[in-house]
Amino acid sequence: MNFLLKLFVENGAIVHKLDLHFADDELQSEILHLIGRNERFFSQLKELSLTGITGLSIKSATALSEILARNTTNISVLNISEYYSGYGLQLLHAILCIIKSQVQLREFRLIGEENPKEFHGIISALESQKESLEEVTIAYCDCNAEFKVLMNCKNLKILRIKYCNNVRILEACLNTLEINSSLIYASSIVHILEKSGKLLQRLNLESDCGKICEESLLLSKLKSFCPNITYLNISSIRFSTQFQDLICNLQKLQFLTLQNINDILAEELEEEEN
Repeated sequence: MNFLLKLFVENGAIVHKLDLHFADDELQSEILHLIGRNERFFSQLKELSLTGITGLSIKSATALSEILARNTTNISVLNISEYYSGYGLQLLHAILCIIKSQVQLREFRLIGEENPKEFHGIISALESQKESLEEVTIAYCDCNAEFKVLMNCKNLKILRIKYCNNVRILEACLNTLEINSSLIYASSIVHILEKSGKLLQRLNLESDCGKICEESLLLSKLKSFCPNITYLNISSIRFSTQFQDLICNLQKLQFLTLQNINDILAEELEEEEN
């Protein structure tokens, strides 16, 4: 990686997309110095992905992040994968500066490592992008009060939540909501459905364990508040009268995907026979 970076910088390359997996590799100080002096190298960067920052690579990640914070303003997509709470204050500060220094950050993804509970201002920093942020993906995290900042993102349209705890704290008015989890509790997302209302057009609910808890509450809220859904993907829903009423009420529905419905139908047939 060091050789390639040196080759690119010395030949006047301008990077538009950067996907870095640090693993246990160290960026040589010579390379970092070379990149730091060349302001043009990252000046047109649009997409940035930082992955695999471990104890052995934190020093390199910190130095590079500080350079990115100084030399980038045009990043529209930022992805931080395998995030954990032990990044160190200097690295965390550099990441905050990257977020805040962008003119229009449109998409943000945070993929946690073993469900971190502390985010040290990374999520709160999205307040600086409240006019431009349109899409957020959060995975394998324990959501805390920082996530309430999403309520202030006026143009947020798409929210993807994957295997997160304390989802109830999330509030936003959305066009698209996607949730993947072992178990989905309707009571943890109804406030999003109510707030999104007629604006919600795409809903994806996938439960690994084959069950959506408080199903009746979910169907009731969808029927009352979200009549404009055009795309519905839902797993393990019972083919009940209430569900059929919902489908009939969704006059704009174009795509319907039902997962694990056969098992549920078999269970209901057995119940009727008994």
